[in-house]
Amino acid sequence: MKTGQLTKIEKISLYLLFFELFAGGGGRIFELGPISIREFLFAFVILLFCLRFIVNPETRSELIHKDLQPKSATLIMSALLIIWVGVSVLIGISHGHLLGSVITDTIRVIFVIMIIPLSYYIDKKRFGVKQLVTTLMYAALITSLITIIISLAGKFMGNRDFYYFYKFINGLFPGDLFFRPSRGVFYKSHFLVLFAAIISFINLSQKKSTLLENMVLVVGSISIIMSETRGLYIGFAIGIITLILVKAVIYFFGDRESLGLSKKSFLQSVFLIILALGLTSYFFNNSTISRFSSNDNPQEQYGNKDHEYKDHEHNESKINDVSLNVRVRLLADSVKIVKKSAANLLLGNGYGTVIGERSTGIEMTFIDIMVEQGFIGVVIWLLFSLLPLYYFFRSFLVTKRLDDVYIGLLGCVLAMLVVTNINPFLNSPIGLGFLLPVIIISSKCYFNSVAQTLGEDD
Repeated sequence: MKTGQLTKIEKISLYLLFFELFAGGGGRIFELGPISIREFLFAFVILLFCLRFIVNPETRSELIHKDLQPKSATLIMSALLIIWVGVSVLIGISHGHLLGSVITDTIRVIFVIMIIPLSYYIDKKRFGVKQLVTTLMYAALITSLITIIISLAGKFMGNRDFYYFYKFINGLFPGDLFFRPSRGVFYKSHFLVLFAAIISFINLSQKKSTLLENMVLVVGSISIIMSETRGLYIGFAIGIITLILVKAVIYFFGDRESLGLSKKSFLQSVFLIILALGLTSYFFNNSTISRFSSNDNPQEQYGNKDHEYKDHEHNESKINDVSLNVRVRLLADSVKIVKKSAANLLLGNGYGTVIGERSTGIEMTFIDIMVEQGFIGVVIWLLFSLLPLYYFFRSFLVTKRLDDVYIGLLGCVLAMLVVTNINPFLNSPIGLGFLLPVIIISSKCYFNSVAQTLGEDD
């Protein structure tokens, strides 16, 4: 293993790991006996890193003295998060929660230990931001094309044909697809399509987008629109707002020349932003009307788990926001659990807690964390998730500028923090698989900025 360079098998494994995380939904599409391909890649990358760490002294030195310094916020928050996961496991077991549910909740967040190998692997001379974003773009493009094909196929089928089609598709993507009344389909990896769309739009607005990014923006937008997922529209709007705010901060407090502003480019950017926000608002309202104006829901007709066909009568057209109603009920149940004792409020009720009838978590991530891990858990998860904002801001204070790719990644993280409270995302491999590399990229952005500044001063 050469110093500072990855072996071919390490590079391939990282590409496969991130592609599967970005396009593989819940991670159960491909399985190798009792384990999924996601679990296999997770374990294989850790094994490769352990071998490198053992046989290569330069790797140990770089990781310990540069990437994971004892006082770094990344190491401190990662250690706190891992410790608190362990505490939540013990609390769950002490409360007599089902061991299977405790293990399931733990597996969802165990991906956080990847912060150690990724701190070494995620680097511009090994597997940098360019490789990560490119992998995201290809994964988003393939995901978008597949979901568009599924949606269009379903729309042109009769009810009986669609029943068999529904069973077949759910067999291919077990537990990962959700059909809308319009027969548009939401797929768990749509969240990563959202991130690809945010990055692509920001690059387009700054005239820096590639052909691949333009394709992802167009195809990904069509896929998001057909999924009728309101959280994705909210997330995209947050990404655009992040762009506006960061550019404003750079203009008023930073290096204006780094913006490369001309009157023509400024007007074009403003036009694109206004158009994007207007279309986002329109499709958000339209998806609400389309999804809840009737009870003709394929998930109810054909069953969500056993795909059993059921007769279904059409009711009068009126908006009945089923998703909101469910969340209100789960919120009420969550409040009851938290209010049982001061310990529940501060420490949580432990992993494996049943909320309503849910034993595997609820849609509102931070409410779920509050119930299971208490106020301390919420603070730890929030601070951990805000590490990219912390590091990118510190980098800006040093250089007075911030590259567009970093603005895009920051916009994605902030969008994730909001969207995860509508659909569960953060405390799972899907969310952590994106958040961890962004944390590492942001920290290295800051430390490189400091190093460059000291070098210029010298």
